[in-house]
Amino acid sequence: MPGVWDTKLDDFCKLIILKAFRAEKLSAAFQIFVLRNMGKFYTEAPPVTMEIVYADTDARTPMVFILSTGADPTNQLSKFAKQLNQFDDMAAISLGQGQDVYA
Repeated sequence: MPGVWDTKLDDFCKLIILKAFRAEKLSAAFQIFVLRNMGKFYTEAPPVTMEIVYADTDARTPMVFILSTGADPTNQLSKFAKQLNQFDDMAAISLGQGQDVYA
């Protein structure tokens, strides 16, 4: 915040002002807000391996990946399925447009 506003406003009020004037900067500001007020634990993603994810699955609990742009776990998942000798039993379904029927 410019001038004295940086010291006069608390972190939450700064977020409100930022929302009004520079909404495109809000995502980074939220991360800073959470880091300052809640701690580093809430801003860092824990390391995840297929072994950890697989341990939480069973016949009624499938693996579901919600991906960001550019992320593709297909190769990692295929390698893991081959390690378990389950590659032939694996079914991957992309939930893109029109794929809801197959899922």
